[in-house]
Amino acid sequence: MKKLLIMIALVAGVTTFSKAQGGGPQRTPEERAKMTVDGQRMAAYNFTADQKAKIVVILTKQNKSSDSLRATMPALAADADRAARMQAMQAMAPKLAPITAANEAAIVALLTPDQKKTYDAALAAAKERNPNATTVIAGGFGGGRGRRQQ
Repeated sequence: MKKLLIMIALVAGVTTFSKAQGGGPQRTPEERAKMTVDGQRMAAYNFTADQKAKIVVILTKQNKSSDSLRATMPALAADADRAARMQAMQAMAPKLAPITAANEAAIVALLTPDQKKTYDAALAAAKERNPNATTVIAGGFGGGRGRRQQ
């Protein structure tokens, strides 16, 4: 009986550990885009259904581009060490920046004047945290993602 309990605890521990290491299923670019638009940090914008649909299309395209870019960088694999992943991410940032900037501009063009004020405040807050921040909605490396909007 004691051995059985130890085995159950061991299996539960290994399962928990593997899930904590990102072993779960990856979401599709479309799912990630919808999660971004429907997420808590975007609630302040009060997007209309039409805006959400257009933004999801933009972010899905961006997610597909960044996924294909990541696929070309073997150092981003989960089994790579942290230093190698960080170096690969820094090398990828200049390639991803134009994509992110263009998508951010396309999204900002969809905003109403009130939403633009919210965006400008979020971008200013992001720049306080990171002077290199250039985006709030589309995200990307080197930019604030608006996680701590107030």
